Amino acid sequence: MRKILFFLAASVLLSAVVYAQDDTPSLGDVARQTRQQKQQKDKNVASKAASAKDSQTANAKDAAVAKPAQGATNHVITNEELPAHSAALAATPKSSNTSTEPQANETAGEKRDGAAAQWKSQIQSQKDAVGSLQQQIASVSESIHYAGGNCVQNCAQWNERQQQKQQEVDTMKAQLEEQQKKLEDMQESARRQGFGSQVYDP
Repeated sequence: MRKILFFLAASVLLSAVVYAQDDTPSLGDVARQTRQQKQQKDKNVASKAASAKDSQTANAKDAAVAKPAQGATNHVITNEELPAHSAALAATPKSSNTSTEPQANETAGEKRDGAAAQWKSQIQSQKDAVGSLQQQIASVSESIHYAGGNCVQNCAQWNERQQQKQQEVDTMKAQLEEQQKKLEDMQESARRQGFGSQVYDP
């Protein structure tokens, strides 16, 4: 009987040892399982980060969409949007037209100032030409002296030279008349355009 009991106890013990060996994993199995758990954990962390990023992007989009919506709901109606005010604005001249009119006036004024300066310059040049010609006529006229009856030598040649001077004076006088006529025409044109004496008679 003891032998049977011993045999049974040994069998149970041996079975327990074998069973325990089957349940205990090997070192390679433990390393493999640890690696798989780490990979699984990394995957979980990456997926959580991606989902957090996606949720942040979605929240930002929702906020961007929500802001215009809020702005639309919080819109305040101003006086300019009222129908009566719009009609009054339509009846009054636009400010843009008012602002361009002074610019147009300034441009016209600048053009007139430029034309006045041009007329004044041309008339002054013409007056200077007339004055210069008058001085030349006076100078040559004063130098004309015909030989008298008491002339002794080269009297004919002297008188001939004085005659040439007289012809020069006559020619210059004709030119002077033309230049004076031109000056008068210029002054009259400036006067007709509405310029004052400071322009047409500088």
